[in-house]
Amino acid sequence: MPRILCFGDSNTWGYNPSNGHRWPEGVRWTSRLAAALNEPAPSDARWHLIEEGLNGRTSVWNDPMKPHRDGSAALPMLLLSHRPLDWVVIMLGTNDLKSQFPSEPAWIAEGIRKLIGQVREGDNAGHPSPNILVVSPPPMHDQNNWATGFIDGREKSLQLADFYRSVAKEEGCTFYEAASVCEASPIDGLHLDAQGHKALAEGLASALEHTFASGIPKAVDR
Repeated sequence: MPRILCFGDSNTWGYNPSNGHRWPEGVRWTSRLAAALNEPAPSDARWHLIEEGLNGRTSVWNDPMKPHRDGSAALPMLLLSHRPLDWVVIMLGTNDLKSQFPSEPAWIAEGIRKLIGQVREGDNAGHPSPNILVVSPPPMHDQNNWATGFIDGREKSLQLADFYRSVAKEEGCTFYEAASVCEASPIDGLHLDAQGHKALAEGLASALEHTFASGIPKAVDR
């Protein structure tokens, strides 16, 4: 069974901007993506999608107010725990935009490059290194409940895609721009509503299917 690890923050965890609860299965983009990938797949080739989202997670920064949020500290262990993996999807960067961090988009993209390196350097239980899909996160909305903590947050969030695209190209990864299909809800300015999760799942499924058709192996059946 092919395995895909989705590594991200609260928008991968499924934070509901209306009430702070977690969107249920069938609403979160991760579960929708699994359904889209598995709909045409025979039973012996169905994808196993692993959700690894954490509220407040950054690419490489420690948050003294919220411990254990440094993505680069968590990812190596998760790669070992869930191996062997066929794909790793990385969607981080929104929390890196907090003003307490060096929040320039170019620096954030370098944090993503570090995570890519960790995937490539990891022990995948004797299997080839996983394919990597880098996703630039959904842009912030102008109506942001946490705006004072994200100076110029929307403007910077809109710049992330270009830097991520360059890093993905240089590192030989697949890239997807979430802004092409969704953005954060105006309810809180940071998190996806149900429609945003649906649109992102459909966009990622299409991007992955295109990648498979372009010659990158879909997965090695386990």
